[in-house]
Formats: sequence, structure tokens, C-alpha cells
Amino acid sequence: MSHLRASAASAALGAVLGAVALLARGGNDVGRMAGIEIALVLGAGLGVAAALLFAQRDEPLYGSVALACLGAFAAVTAISMTWSIAPDDTLEEAARSFAYLALFAAAVAGARVAPRAAPVVVPGILLAAVAVVAYALGTRVWPAGEELGARLGEPYDYWNALGATAALAVVPALWLGVRETGGTLSRALAFPALGLLVLTILLTQSRGALAAAVLVVIVWMAAVPLRLRGLVVLVPPVLLAAPVAAWALSKDAFTEAMQPLSAREAVAGDFGLLLLLMSLLLLAAGLVVARVGSGRTTSLRLRRRLGLAAAVAVCIVPLLGLTSVAMSDRGLSGTLSDRVDEVTDTTVAPPRGAARLGSVSSSRGGYWRQAANVFEERPLLGTGAGTFGIARLPYRKDQSISQHAHGLIVQTMADLGLLGLAAVLALSAAWLAAAARGTGFDLRPGRAPRPGWSDERLALVALALCALAFGVQSAFDWTWFVPGPSAMALVAAGFVAGRGPLPGVGAASERPSAPLGGRRPEALRIVAAAGVLVGAGLCAWAVWQPEASARANERALERLSAGDLRAAARAADHAREVNRYSPEPLYAKASVLAAADREIAAYHTLERAVIEHPRDPETWLRLGTFELDTFDLPERALETVKGAFRLDPYSRQGVLLTIRATQELGAGAPPPVPQPRARESDERE
Repeated sequence: MSHLRASAASAALGAVLGAVALLARGGNDVGRMAGIEIALVLGAGLGVAAALLFAQRDEPLYGSVALACLGAFAAVTAISMTWSIAPDDTLEEAARSFAYLALFAAAVAGARVAPRAAPVVVPGILLAAVAVVAYALGTRVWPAGEELGARLGEPYDYWNALGATAALAVVPALWLGVRETGGTLSRALAFPALGLLVLTILLTQSRGALAAAVLVVIVWMAAVPLRLRGLVVLVPPVLLAAPVAAWALSKDAFTEAMQPLSAREAVAGDFGLLLLLMSLLLLAAGLVVARVGSGRTTSLRLRRRLGLAAAVAVCIVPLLGLTSVAMSDRGLSGTLSDRVDEVTDTTVAPPRGAARLGSVSSSRGGYWRQAANVFEERPLLGTGAGTFGIARLPYRKDQSISQHAHGLIVQTMADLGLLGLAAVLALSAAWLAAAARGTGFDLRPGRAPRPGWSDERLALVALALCALAFGVQSAFDWTWFVPGPSAMALVAAGFVAGRGPLPGVGAASERPSAPLGGRRPEALRIVAAAGVLVGAGLCAWAVWQPEASARANERALERLSAGDLRAAARAADHAREVNRYSPEPLYAKASVLAAADREIAAYHTLERAVIEHPRDPETWLRLGTFELDTFDLPERALETVKGAFRLDPYSRQGVLLTIRATQELGAGAPPPVPQPRARESDERE
């Protein structure tokens, strides 16, 4: 592939991944996510169909085991709707999982069609990640609107997801700076890119992202024989990003929540100047390093000495830390005990600012305990994918809100039980085996000779560590629901899994990739490709159904506000037909019936919502509010709200409803209880 075509392909991939990240944002908007998931499914379907038609025919299906395991995980996610305590949430999670499965399949297919394209994929992912972090940093240079949090989190509105995006791109930035085949400008650009990534990780204060970035850099330095080049590329960005981060984290605008726009604008100019100065200095350093190092080879003796010095420095740092801890008043065992207490004690909030990066205290211990309690309810199957936010409510000890358990293993165990955990472990094992084969670290007996360190192998290792960084970060912060970093990691992981083994040293070179249209498709291939397209279309249609129901529900409420009760009733019924897993159409239908003076029918509709969604405290609160406001039955409302308190003892809405009902009881005796009609007649209404 020519340099121009490779650059265009990298730019196109970066544009697609960047658009997914910036458009999907935090992944919480169902309407926004539906369009993106449909685009991913259809685009991936076209890519897989093309691979089936035109890829090499006589090669093993590399990556098929990992793809099958991810498909099994997506299937378990979808099937869990049959036992889910919140099937509407599970339906959204199933749509997300199948969109990710399609993206992973497209990456595997891309590796099969263009097996040597790893040096094209790495810049694409790096470009997308740098675009996201540049946008995030730009929101602090040009602040607008009000932000509740202080930690850097845009465009996801979630700092840990932004930290994951930066962490997974650190090694690709190192690859860009150390490779021999790149131009002077591209290698120089690796310096400011890495500086922006490091600065973003520090400003998000995401300890999981920092740990993931450090781990994959260590693995890269240990595995790749370009350690000195790597240090030259790594050290300047770290040294320049650290003081900028220290300055920012000393300001309330970056550390204190609920800061007014004026406070953020007061430091925006200085931060922008520091950011510009850092980028220019790093670009200049990159140009100097690229110019000086171009065409020069360091002697083996000097490389050994410098490598030994770097290894000694790396070993001395932890030794000094252990020595200082051992000589402290508490000693080594006492300090370790304190750190364990910090992890498990959820009553102590972590410090703000730079001190947070060195602290181990957090609220994760509480979420993990809640996940363990949910797992004990249904250890085999869990409560359904995406249901942790509701399932945890009976076990929380305060009014904290969290939809996720902040950890891959604990989240999976709570949502999908041992069945889901088995699928995740199988997927992890299958992908690690495929990655070891694709990067030349296959440890199986009878393996081919280990390949040399070509630019392609360096790129494959960078892609593997990109996916590994996302996986490590997911162990501390569950970011699977955010499409931006998830899509980048899935593309990297899928390409590495589908690449297959590199030729060993002295082996014959691989055949060139089969060009599209270069072979006449066989009938079986045509049938398989058609099946993929049909499956992609059906999957896209299924992904659209929750959004179609939500839109019909909105039309029902709009027609209700306009006084068109007949049209409102039709829209509510249509929303119910499209998506019977959500209680929202029942709420809309009850509102329409109440507006038509059919209070008993509306009451039965809300009762049905409780029957179908007994674990959702919102259904009980809606019913209790209706009993109080429409029927003026405070005693019954108090009985109903008890059901909500059993599901969520710290419900604010439940407390408010209880106060109102208690005040109504104090005002006088309740009126007679109306006798509802039989439920069969209400069904006909």
C-alpha cells in the first residue's frame, strides 16, 4: 500500500472512531445510541460480507474462537431479558453488545482482507484518541455552560472513560515515535500527542487509567527491543506534562465541584498558554530527536550501558519507596495494613487534586460489596444485563447513585452470574491466545520460529497493548457502556485476533493481500455474505425498536398536552406494541386514561406496571402518587410506598410521598375507597 493510501486509510479510520466517540458521548442517550449502533451494525455487516467474498480462501479462520466467545457473551446478554429484573435496561445493553460484536467481527474481517495493515490501524486509533483528548482539554481553554464536576470528563461527561481513551493510546503514540519507517514529521508529532495523553490522564485523576497506562508502557519496554528510543520519546512528554498538571490541579476550577463559569474562565487563559507552550516545546523536541536520530545507529556497547542504567533506575525507584516505608513509624506491615483499610473503608472520601492520584481510597469497595450481594441473589444467572443500577438499591447504605459496579468481574457476576463470568473468562483466554499468536509470542509447543521486529510486528504489539490497556482499566472502572474507548479497543483487539501468525525469521514472505474483486466468489461465499447482510439488517431493526417505542411514547405525551386524547392513546398503544419490556408506555397510557376521566382503568394500568416490573421502585412510586393525588387515599399510598422502600430504603421520592401522605392523613379522615372494576373488563378498555 502506498504512503498516500495508507495515510488516507488511517485518517478515515480515525474519523470514524472519533465520530463515534464525539457523537455517542457518554452512551446514556438511547436515541443517540440507537443511530450509532445501527450505523456500526450495518457498516460492519458490509465489511464482513466483503471479506467473505474476496478474502484469501485457503487460510485458517484466525480470530474465530475469540469472535465466537464474544458472540456467546452477547447472546447471554440478550437471553438474560427472559429473567431480567429490568428487561428494558437489558434490551439496551443487548443492543450495545451486538453493535460491539459487529465492530469486532469487522476488525477480524479487516485483518483477513488486509493482514499487513496494522501500521495503518495504529495511527487511526491514535488520531481518534488524540482528537478526543484535544476536545476535552479545549473545554477548559474555552469553558462554556455549567459543569457540576471538576475533573476532566468531556465529551463523555465521565472522567474515567476519558482516562481510558488516553491510556489506550499511550503505546500507539510510543510506536509512532520509535518506528523506523515513519517520516520525520510523523515521529515528531508523537511527542506532543503523548504529552496531551499524559496530561489528560493526570487531569482526569483516574487512577485506573494511570495504572493501565503505566502497565502497558512497562510491557512495551520489556517486550520491544527499542527501549532507548522509547525512553527518548516517553521522558520529555512526561516531564513537561507533569508541571502543567500540577499547576492545574492546584486550582479550584480543576479540583472543586460546582465551580461557576467565572471561576473556570479565570484560569482558562493561563491553562491555554501552558498547553500551547507544552505542545510547541514537545514538537520542537520531537523534530530535534527525529533529525538527530535519522540514519544514525547507536553502538551496541552504548545501548547496553544506557539500557542497564535505565533498568537500574527503574529498580531503584520502588526500592527507595519500600525502604522509606519500612523506616517510617508504621513500618512496612503497618503501612500495607493502612492501604488495605483505605481500599475497604468507603466512609473516607479520596483527597482532591494531585493527592488523589496517590490515594487508594474510593467508593468502589461499597459498589463491589453491593455487587456481591446482588450476585448472592442469583449466583448462576444474575439479575440481567445492565440491571445493577436497580438491583443494588436494596443494599445501598446512602443515597449515592451508580448504574455500574466499577469493575468488569463484579459487574458481570452481578448482572449475568456465573454464566456470564464463564463467557467473559473464555473470551479473555481466547483473545490472549490469539494475541500471543499474532504478535509473535506464541508459547505453544511446535510453534513456528519467532518473527523479527518489523514495523508490522511493532504495530501489532501496539494494538494488542491498546486493547490490554482498556481491559486493565475496565477492571477498576466499567467503561464498556461508553462507545468511544470501547470501539477503539475492539478495533485493536479484533485486528490482532484476526491477523494470524507472522512469518518467522528466514521464512518465506507472506502473499500479498487479495485485492477486492481479484477472485470470483463461489456460491457458498455469496450465500454466506447474503446471510451476513440479512442478519445485520435484522439486528439493526431490533436495535431501533426501543427508540421507536420511545418516540411513540413522546408523541403520546405531546398529543396529550394538545388535548388529542384519541391520538395520544393510539401512540401509547403503539409504543407498548413495539417495546413491551419498558414501563414507560404504561405510564403514558395511564396518563391518557386519567385525562379521559377513566381513573380506574388508569389505576389498573399502573398496577400492571408494578406487576411486570416489581423490582423497579419507580413503578410503586407512580402507583402510590396516583392513589394520593387522584383518589385522595393517603392510607393506601402509604401502603404502596412501603413496596418502594423495600426495593430502595433511601428513596428520596419515597420520603417525599410519605410526608405528603402523612400530612393528608392529619388533615382529616380519608374518603371511601373506590371499587375498581374487574381486570378482564379493564383489559378490553
